[in-house]
Amino acid sequence: APAAVVRQKALDEKTEEFKLVYRFPGIKYCRVLSRLKLLQTATTMVMLPPICYLYLQDQVSQNILLYTTGIAFFAGAMLYGMSYFLRRIIGLIYLNETGHTVKVAHLTFWGRRNDIYCPVETVMPLDEAGDSKGELLLQFKRYNSTDILYFTIKFGQIVDRQKFTQIFGKFE
Repeated sequence: APAAVVRQKALDEKTEEFKLVYRFPGIKYCRVLSRLKLLQTATTMVMLPPICYLYLQDQVSQNILLYTTGIAFFAGAMLYGMSYFLRRIIGLIYLNETGHTVKVAHLTFWGRRNDIYCPVETVMPLDEAGDSKGELLLQFKRYNSTDILYFTIKFGQIVDRQKFTQIFGKFE
C-alpha cells in the first residue's frame, strides 16, 4: 500500500500544472558540454587498449603509450570534475498553481534532465543559505537534504518575480 501511495503522489506531481519561475538559457550548452565530455572520455578510453597492444608488439614507442595513457586519465579526471559541477546547475525552477510544490530541473551525469519535487517549506531562503546579492552562483538548499544545487541570476532569468520571492523570500 505505501508504494501505491508514493506512485500516486508522483503521478499527481507530474500531471499538476507548474508555472515557470526561473530559467537559465545556458543549460542547453551545459548539456552539450556534458555529452561531449562523455564522448571524449569514451574515445580516449577506447584508444588505450590498442595502443597498449601496439606497444607490446614494439610498433609504437613508450612515449606514445605514456602520452595516450596520460590523455586518457586526464580525460577521466576532467569528466569527473566537470560533471560534478554541471550536475548541480539548475536550468529551470517551477512552482505549482497552489504554491506548495517546487519543481527544479537540473542535469544528470549523462546530460539528461532530472526533476526534483520539494515542498516550498523545505526550500531554504537565500538569506539563510549564506549568499549575498552580488554573487554569480546562488545556492539552492533544502532543509531536508544535504544536496546543494546552484543557479545564477546574472545569466539566468527570473520569469515570475512574485513566485520567486514566494520560494526564496526577499533577497537583499
